[in-house]
Amino acid sequence: MSNFKYYLITLLTLVLGVLLRFFMISDKSLWLDEGFSLYYSEGSSWQEIISRLLGTDTGDRFQPLYYLVLYYWQQVFGNSEFAVRSLSACLGVGAVIILYYTALQLYGRKHAIWMALFLSVSSYAIYYSQQTRAYAMLLFLAALQMYFFSKALHPRQTQGEVISRWMFWLVTGFSLFCSVLVGIFTLSLCLSHIIIYRQPKRWLQWWLPAALFCLPAIAFYLASPVAATPTKVHVTLSRQPVIQNLVFVIYGLLVGETYGPPIEQLRDGNRVKIILNYLPQLLILAVAIALLFFSLLRVWRLKNNDEQYQKLDNFFALLFIISIGIAILFAIVTKMNWLPRHSFYIYISLAFLIPVAIRKYKIKSKKYQNLFNYASVAIIAILFINLYSTSNYYFNKAYEREDYRVVAQYLSTNQSPSIKSILIYGAPNLLPYYGDTKTINGLGLDTSNLAEEVKTISNNADKVLIAISFQSFWEFKKNFSLEKSMNKLYKLQSKVSFTNFNIYHYVKK
Repeated sequence: MSNFKYYLITLLTLVLGVLLRFFMISDKSLWLDEGFSLYYSEGSSWQEIISRLLGTDTGDRFQPLYYLVLYYWQQVFGNSEFAVRSLSACLGVGAVIILYYTALQLYGRKHAIWMALFLSVSSYAIYYSQQTRAYAMLLFLAALQMYFFSKALHPRQTQGEVISRWMFWLVTGFSLFCSVLVGIFTLSLCLSHIIIYRQPKRWLQWWLPAALFCLPAIAFYLASPVAATPTKVHVTLSRQPVIQNLVFVIYGLLVGETYGPPIEQLRDGNRVKIILNYLPQLLILAVAIALLFFSLLRVWRLKNNDEQYQKLDNFFALLFIISIGIAILFAIVTKMNWLPRHSFYIYISLAFLIPVAIRKYKIKSKKYQNLFNYASVAIIAILFINLYSTSNYYFNKAYEREDYRVVAQYLSTNQSPSIKSILIYGAPNLLPYYGDTKTINGLGLDTSNLAEEVKTISNNADKVLIAISFQSFWEFKKNFSLEKSMNKLYKLQSKVSFTNFNIYHYVKK
């Protein structure tokens, strides 16, 4: 391939990645988790942001870096949907560029361009590049870690390695303030490095200082009252075996969460029946994954495997396996609902491994050529599946999150002096964000005595509108039934449902 053709393809690939991350970025309403991001990043100073985070028992407490960056970002660009989401989009683009350049240095042009293609059209990466959450920043920081650490993957010390070490130490210590999950990626890198390269002296040169640079973040986390009892951190708890989480994580990392059945349908419906409705496209994905996996296995078994890349391939394969193993242990200990968004560190090793399946070797056999063809078909299929998944995210309403624009408009329209609206669960700051300034924040109400609490907070209004997001989750967590609780003092008049949102019209008995 000529230089001109290569650079043109690279440029078009990166431009495609940029366009997909900014396309329709403000089309959808901010949703629950994004509302929390705005809440934790709002304030008059960075000290107020830190104080607010230290006062919460949610997992957001362990992401101070993202909220501080988002706070300063809003000072410059404002808090419109486009503004707050564009931070993640920029970080998502940055991650693609950094990982592409890392692959170029380690593997060369062909590997780098295929990896860039996957990263650019990745439904997983695009989705989280359009969310006002920390996940795009985590992917960006992990990509930076990988870039600076790549110097350690050369057999001998190379020029500039000392500078790369310092940058790796700084980025690692800095990144740990964005999430404890960075620690999983860092530990996985550390273990994979010593197992594959077996250079104890060089390993210590990289990792002893890295451990020291992590101490400030570790001290910050250990100072938390919940450090001794991780299960007291307010996170979504898992309701299924961890093996189901693992399958969903791999699926989500490969093709995003908007390819098969919508998650919101799986929450409350008959899962088996819903999955069967999407069986044809899931079978297509299963065939593509099987071909890719089989091709990777055969590549590893080739006797003529190029020694230049053998250690690199083994390193990323082991990094993938160790990352999954530690993630499973972390999920079991914390009992958290382990999801693709928590697995950005697994995504990086996966992205490096995929192009390995189509590496060409000097083997003249029909069997090998067939293997290469199958792998090429599998990767191209996965690229198109990602584009299809992304189109679902953009245009298919079945995959939408809750729409606070619609909810705020509905509540505002139905309010009056005698009709009070109360939000029992959701993001209360998003209602005034979309123009509803009168709905009462009822997140702190005692659900065991809900009817009396509603009567008091509404000043004994004749009619109340009860709005609740993710009702089944909240009722499960609080162990109560909204309708039964309200039935003590109120009569249900009607119920209106939006995506992940129910609004009940109650009148006093």
